[in-house]
Amino acid sequence: MARCTKEDALQTRNALIDAAELVFESRGVAGTALQEVAETAGVTRGAVYWHFKDKVDLFNAMMDRAILPFEQQWLVASPDDATEPLVRLRDVLCDILRTTATDSRLQRVLVISTQKVEYVGEINGILDRHLRVREQALRRIEGLLRHATKSRQLASGVSVSSAARTLHALVDGLISNWMLDRNAFDLRRVGQVAVEQLLCGLSSRGSSVRLGEQVSSAHTDASPEGCISQRRKKKPPVSCTGTGK
Repeated sequence: MARCTKEDALQTRNALIDAAELVFESRGVAGTALQEVAETAGVTRGAVYWHFKDKVDLFNAMMDRAILPFEQQWLVASPDDATEPLVRLRDVLCDILRTTATDSRLQRVLVISTQKVEYVGEINGILDRHLRVREQALRRIEGLLRHATKSRQLASGVSVSSAARTLHALVDGLISNWMLDRNAFDLRRVGQVAVEQLLCGLSSRGSSVRLGEQVSSAHTDASPEGCISQRRKKKPPVSCTGTGK
């Protein structure tokens, strides 16, 4: 019998993850048996347990392969964060929306992780991953907003933690709604306008409650500076209620 090489093992592992994507998407995670994953991959059930401890381990491997490179890009602090932090934040959030709209594998695993999972029994462990990624995203957004506070780019009185949760909910909600019906709206265009309007409202150069005041149709094409820098150039700092300090 030929000895299994590292390359063979990696090929088998990837084949199992490919099969898991297909079976999870069609049957749901809770409704999928590992035997079915093995049959779809053309290997034995023992091969599944050689590479993965259980179904949650297989699910996490599927998510890591599709999302981990993006998580490292989007959710890890950068030395550039202190330079134009609101523009940086806009770029990160809009890149999440753009990549989601164009990457088919990412779309498939997002459908699985949001629409094909029940937090019951052994699958309840998947909830831990969702909570971890959410907290990571909130820390990243809060970090950029704190840089913006230090450079006086946020309106007076803005709560960093509340603003971070609002921005996270906006992007997460847009993606979730778009995944339900991808023909309902243009995720990149609508998402970019929404993100820019919210960031304009949070910026120190305008009232944080009049979100669309400075946004024109020209901003739907996402100029690098956008309405954020236009407010910074045109108006002196005011409080979030529009009252000068």
